[in-house]
Amino acid sequence: MIEKHVVFGTGQVGHALIAQLARSGKDVRAVSLHHPKALPEGVDWRAADATDPEAAADASKGASVVYQCLNAPYTKWPELFPPLQRGVLAAAERTDALLVTLENVYSYGSSGGKPMTEDHPLAATSVKGRTRAAMTRELLAAAEAGRVRIAIGRASDLFGAGATKK
Repeated sequence: MIEKHVVFGTGQVGHALIAQLARSGKDVRAVSLHHPKALPEGVDWRAADATDPEAAADASKGASVVYQCLNAPYTKWPELFPPLQRGVLAAAERTDALLVTLENVYSYGSSGGKPMTEDHPLAATSVKGRTRAAMTRELLAAAEAGRVRIAIGRASDLFGAGATKK
């Protein structure tokens, strides 16, 4: 059986992931509200509003792995970002796919000058950080309840291929 990789988001991170998966010969579907400017040859694209769990699940049919690479405007994270993740989470639950989500380090808060590790507490003090920490807790609770399998990757933002000065 061929694994289908469904990537929600076609921005900087999603586009790089889609390209890598396609280069690796994977069966890839990109999901976004609007058609991206360019996709690698052979990549399937579906329009879907990820805040709609039914639409997200429909776009994920047949998925083995679902990737959450969506983002919301920073100034509207508390209102707009959690519903995006919830839709993708619902899609992964309904398709029994592994959910891979990219996060940043905002949820950790201050490290007090110590190196950050995955064991660092979710102790954010900023609005964006508290939003991200709550989203992480939702994912961990869903996994702990046995509703979904997850893998979380965290990285600092503003670095890497295709990074802009926005």
